[in-house]
Amino acid sequence: MLRQLRIHAELKAFTQHLSAVSGLQRFDMAYNFLYGSIPAALVTMPALTILALPVNYLTGSIPQLGSQLVELILASNYLSSSFPNPSTPLASCSAYSTCLTDFTGCPGSVRTSGVCGTICGGGCGEGEACAPLVEEGTMPGNTIPMECAVSIDSVPPRLMHTSAAAAMLLLRRSLGVTFTDWTATSLCLVSGGSMLTPHGWTGVRCDSQGHPIAIDITATTGHALPGNGIYTEFKAFAWHLSRLTSLKHLDLSSNVLYGPIHSSLLTIPTLTSLTLSDNYLSGCIPALGSQLLSLSLSSNYLSSSFPMPPTPLPACSAHTNCLTDVSACNTSEAGAGNQRSASECAICGGGCAEGVVCAPNLMVLRRAQSMQSTQSTQSAMAAAATLSYPMSCFRSRDSFLPVAMAPDAVAAMLALKTGLHVPFTDWVQGALCSVEWGADSTTHGWTAVTCNGEGHPTAIAIDLQELSGSFPSEMSALTALTHISLINDRIVAEIGALAQNLPSITNLQYLDMAYNFLYGFIPETLLTLPALTFLSLSVNYLSGSIPQPGSQLLELALSSNYLSSSFPSSPTPIPTCTAFSTCLTDFTGCPGSLRTSGDCGTICGGGCGEGEACAPLVEEGIEPGSIIPMGCAVSIESVPPRLMHTSAATAMLLLKRSLGVTFTDWTTASLCLTPGGSMLTPHGWTGVLCDSQGHPIAINITDATGQFRLPAPSFPSVVSTLQALSSIALPGNSIYTEFKPFAWHLSRLSSLKHLDLSSNLLYGPIHSSLVTIATLTSLTLSGNYLSGSIPALGSQLLSLSLASNFLSSSFPTLPTPLPACSAHTNCLTDVSACNTSEAGAGNQRSGSECAICGGGCAEGKVCAPNLMVWRRAKSMQSTQSTLAVAAVATLSYPMSCFTSRDSFLPVAMAPAAAAAMLALKTSLHVPFTDWLEGALCSVEWGTDSTTHGWTAVTCNGDGHPTAIAINLQELSGSFPRQVSALTALTHISLINDRIVAEMGVLAANLPSIPNLQYLELSYNFIYGTLPTAILAKDTLTSISLASNYLSGSIPAVGSQISELHLPHNYLTGTFPSSGATFASCTCADNCLQSAVNCNAGDEALQRESGCDICSHAIGTVQPCGANRVCAPEVSPAAEPASLLPMTCH
Repeated sequence: MLRQLRIHAELKAFTQHLSAVSGLQRFDMAYNFLYGSIPAALVTMPALTILALPVNYLTGSIPQLGSQLVELILASNYLSSSFPNPSTPLASCSAYSTCLTDFTGCPGSVRTSGVCGTICGGGCGEGEACAPLVEEGTMPGNTIPMECAVSIDSVPPRLMHTSAAAAMLLLRRSLGVTFTDWTATSLCLVSGGSMLTPHGWTGVRCDSQGHPIAIDITATTGHALPGNGIYTEFKAFAWHLSRLTSLKHLDLSSNVLYGPIHSSLLTIPTLTSLTLSDNYLSGCIPALGSQLLSLSLSSNYLSSSFPMPPTPLPACSAHTNCLTDVSACNTSEAGAGNQRSASECAICGGGCAEGVVCAPNLMVLRRAQSMQSTQSTQSAMAAAATLSYPMSCFRSRDSFLPVAMAPDAVAAMLALKTGLHVPFTDWVQGALCSVEWGADSTTHGWTAVTCNGEGHPTAIAIDLQELSGSFPSEMSALTALTHISLINDRIVAEIGALAQNLPSITNLQYLDMAYNFLYGFIPETLLTLPALTFLSLSVNYLSGSIPQPGSQLLELALSSNYLSSSFPSSPTPIPTCTAFSTCLTDFTGCPGSLRTSGDCGTICGGGCGEGEACAPLVEEGIEPGSIIPMGCAVSIESVPPRLMHTSAATAMLLLKRSLGVTFTDWTTASLCLTPGGSMLTPHGWTGVLCDSQGHPIAINITDATGQFRLPAPSFPSVVSTLQALSSIALPGNSIYTEFKPFAWHLSRLSSLKHLDLSSNLLYGPIHSSLVTIATLTSLTLSGNYLSGSIPALGSQLLSLSLASNFLSSSFPTLPTPLPACSAHTNCLTDVSACNTSEAGAGNQRSGSECAICGGGCAEGKVCAPNLMVWRRAKSMQSTQSTLAVAAVATLSYPMSCFTSRDSFLPVAMAPAAAAAMLALKTSLHVPFTDWLEGALCSVEWGTDSTTHGWTAVTCNGDGHPTAIAINLQELSGSFPRQVSALTALTHISLINDRIVAEMGVLAANLPSIPNLQYLELSYNFIYGTLPTAILAKDTLTSISLASNYLSGSIPAVGSQISELHLPHNYLTGTFPSSGATFASCTCADNCLQSAVNCNAGDEALQRESGCDICSHAIGTVQPCGANRVCAPEVSPAAEPASLLPMTCH
């Protein structure tokens, strides 16, 4: 009975849920402002015998009455047409003062006001209802103006907003909701819309923009929220609810929630109604927020006194607890007998220890749930929450502390961070990972990652971010990973390119990449992953036919794509499958529907050519699932690796040597992977991406196998020639060196946007030229041993991570605020300019931690991790598995003062050495003007930031040259006999110097250099035969003559040589057997009959054509005759390694 309550509502909307009240016998809403038509469902409710709706503003005809009705009162309304003939006469009926034309079967009369035909202009249109214009003070029954209003029937369900649907699907998974209509393509009921209209998202209401505004799932349907038997610790279960900015009503009653109530929930600014009754909550009630109007905590085990609210609560209940005083809640409950007895409150032996929580016994719960399975579903569904379980102490989820991630997993995760451009700044080596069953309320790093107790990731859920790229090959190391979720991350990628490395994750069970911009054909390998049981690719732009799914799949979601042909038949049907809104012609085996947009045959002009894929043209602001133009794009299958550009390969080989990279496929003959190309295609240059012209654009080496070996690596000056290079990522490589000289030349890269050197052993101050690189937007240096103050930052930076170092002073004031900034765990006095959330106490290192190097180092010194400890750690690693290599960077080294590389000042060159070097300058036509007697020479360990002469030369402390690296110049001539005086010289590098010379003449005097160990003459125009004396020199261990024009047979190779690189020449015969044990040997792209003694794999890579040089078949004896040699015809524009005409000279 709801009489005279001034209810102003459409009757159909107001009563649409009444049909669920199966025992309702009397319904009285007289004297209100109800309008619209009487719904047939109301007058035919099985148990309803009395219906009273007089003095309202109802219109339309009266539906056929149910035979169960005994009494019907409809007087004083605007009902029209004839009164229906009831199947059973009504015992009592009234229809006076209406607009009916025939009252047979019900006494009545026509309204005397004469407005029956005039209200709402004589009638309303479709989807509208005639409603009274109610003002303050107007009484029901008064004759008041009426106008057409939107009817419940005109509020259709709508597709849920993309980002909201993504979040709701994650909520479904996290809460374990099993409604099958919670899908990407389901329609959501809009407030005011009719429950009778077909819709999905059971229990959810949306606003007119498709954003959920209410979730109401009760035990009658056996799902989450009130009365669903949810068994979990309350704090962990509801922790993230405090971040809902519009939450007003929360009802979690009649479940099996246990543990204390956390304070952040009770103080949500918008929360006015909270119901937690009938659970197993214990502990004190925290302070209440003044916003609360209704609070129900009855039937729990809460203790102490009810806290005094800031303002009295209009509605409050806390009976049947263990409270000593509830008068601040409800005085009527303050009397004896309203709380539990002392014996009932003696739960868990009177209390649990720290890190333990009092909870219902799980074994009893399981027995109760087993018992329910034998009962009727509706009557037993909520029974678990009403049982009185014995209470025991169990570990709290807060006690499952985050763990350090396993070193091999760190390397793989850092590779994933780079590969997918993950934006989380706490993905750094040394960060703690939240564990399974652990609570998010515990401080941790590795956002969106869950680990097992051994620190191996088990789940990655990066949702609602902006990602790009692909899964890296290092993912194979994540052997415990079972779940990946990348929902609504705006990924624009060909699915074959994105997911090509996923098959290497052997235990992957769950993969959800719904709501993105994925396109192309679904790879068969994705549907047949051995452990994969759940796959969702809904709301993307996939096309082509669906491959045969593997029998292991239990759930497959492919709705809202452009997939065509028939769904493949399978001897083992997939238990749960959806393919709604696709272009399939046959849905046998998977329920679905055809797209209604009619664009199935028109996308990409009806189809793309070979080597292309149909891709969406994504613009800023476009949401996944939108109907957007699609065009043909280059497919992964048609993007082959390519040979690296000559000058770029030169620089990369120098980079390899200078950084100490030991990848054996960094060679002149190797192919470089290009963006979008398939990782499955054979290629070299591990960790490098090139553009379509063969210029490197990204270097990504995340070390798990010790690829860096030099004691003091650095970026060489030649790196400045890599002007297409935009991304460098070298995280987790245990690089031990002073930061300034290591990264000095990076400031000369004109396209560098992203630099990640995190989780290494870099030490010393950050130099200002690095943080002001004009193009650099993202810089990550976290997890190192950097010290000193932070220099002024450039305005171009968007992301900066300096966490976990020893930086001091204040964080500098920024030209513009950084969107992403982290500087915690340093020795900074103020980080508010970086990140205000890190400005509080406890976010920086302690005073004792910051007292490094005795409080500071003298001039010319730098504070660094102790080298002896470093060496012992490295030695220790050599006895362990390679998985432990990256662990060195996580050790906490004692810090000591060492000589800075800036203090290794250039020296005057020794007179004898200077004479020999000037002879070399003349003989090779070296163009450097600072090769002068009296010029200072840069010393080993010194830094290029110090002014010096003798460009490209390094000396020892006594002024004797140890290395000459003249690269990318124009040289000619030969090495003079005076080089024999260079007794300390060990390294010579003349890469890509356009040298046109016969090898025997050029290198005739090289064997006289007593200690020469390394010779690099690649990428030149050197011709003739290989001198025996070079290959036999006893000190020489590394020779590279790649990409030249050498011919003839290869002489015997000395046993001292460990690295020999001869690819891209015209060498003939058979690679000789020798006593050498090669660490690396390459001789591909020659005219050899057999290369098995060098590299068996190079046998298949010999030239198929081009060996007929100098008008003779290559391999004949003296093809040019006596005293003549086969040489290339070199023009000014000719590039080394290109196919040039060769003639006899």
